[in-house]
Amino acid sequence: MCGATPPLPVYEAEMVPGTMSELRLGVRERVLDFLARYGERGYAVLRAILETYYSGRGSRGVRLGDFSYRDVVNRLRAWGLEYNPSMLLRVLEREYGVVETSYSSRNQHWWRISSPEEVAAALEEYEAGINAEESNGDEVGDPEVELLRLQIASLDPDSILERLEKLSVRPRLSRQELLVLRSLAFNELELVVKLLRRAEELGYEGPEVGLLREILVKASRLARKVLAGARLSSEARKTLIEMTRITR
Repeated sequence: MCGATPPLPVYEAEMVPGTMSELRLGVRERVLDFLARYGERGYAVLRAILETYYSGRGSRGVRLGDFSYRDVVNRLRAWGLEYNPSMLLRVLEREYGVVETSYSSRNQHWWRISSPEEVAAALEEYEAGINAEESNGDEVGDPEVELLRLQIASLDPDSILERLEKLSVRPRLSRQELLVLRSLAFNELELVVKLLRRAEELGYEGPEVGLLREILVKASRLARKVLAGARLSSEARKTLIEMTRITR
C-alpha cells in the first residue's frame, strides 16, 4: 500500500452468534478463540500488532494509539505477506474486544490493544500448539478428514470472506463488482457448499468448517441486500437469486 493509507470502510455493527459470551471470557481466551478461527492469518496480524506496540513504547513523537492500520500493513509486508488486514482488525474489535479504536479519520485509523501481556501469552500458547503438531507430523489422522482440511485450505477461505466483506459495504454494486460476485457464486461458493456437506458426512467440526459457514452467512446477507436494493438488470438478478439458492 503505497502513498496515503486508504480510508477504512465504515461497517454497520452486526450481531454475531456467541459474541456476548466471548466478551465474558478473558483476553487470553478470546485471542485463542480468534486464532482457532482464523489460523495463520490471524496469528500474523496479532503478531504485527504486538510487535508494533512494544517497539512504539517510549518512542518520541505523537502517537494516536498503540498501533495503526499502516503499521500492521508494513509489518506484514516486511514478512512477505501481502493481504489486507481490515477484516481481521474489524473482527478483533467488534467481535472479540481485543482492540479498540483510539482515533479514526479519512486517512488514518489507530487502535489501542487490551492487555498486551495476555495477548502475548495467547500467542505463545498458540505457537507451542503449532510446534507440538509439527513434532507429531508423522501421526496421520483420518485420511479423508486430512484431505478435506487440505481442500479447505486450498480454497483460501480468508480471501473469500475478505472479498465478500468488501462487496457488502458497497451501497450499490457496479457492473464489474457484479461480475466478481457472479464468479464467486458459481465457483468458490459452490465449492464451499460441497466441502461443508462433506464435513457433515465425515462428522468433522474443526475451525475451518466454522469459517466456511461464516462465508455462507455473509454471502446470503449480501445476496439479500443487493436483491432488495435498487434496480438490477434481469441478468444480474438471476445471478443473485442463484447465489441465494446455493447458500441456503
